[in-house]
Amino acid sequence: MNTIEEIKKAMKDKKLIVGQKSTVRMLKSKKTSLVVVSSNAPAAVKKELENLSRIAGAEFVDSEKNNLELGATCRKPFGVMVLSVKSGK
Repeated sequence: MNTIEEIKKAMKDKKLIVGQKSTVRMLKSKKTSLVVVSSNAPAAVKKELENLSRIAGAEFVDSEKNNLELGATCRKPFGVMVLSVKSGK
């Protein structure tokens, strides 16, 4: 399944988490299965989330979409730099 399909499924199942702070919180409690970061996110943010994802066993995706395109994918009227999908755990 590709990333966009997973995001849409998570929206439908109400398992989509939007925002860096919420995503970090979910990663630290190991309750997320996928992390997506926009293409124009700062390198330090990408590196931190990639490391936390590795520790938590979550898939990390550095998206080709910028924050405005990622926000539109999530049907949000604003840019989304970081999003994650809650795991079934």
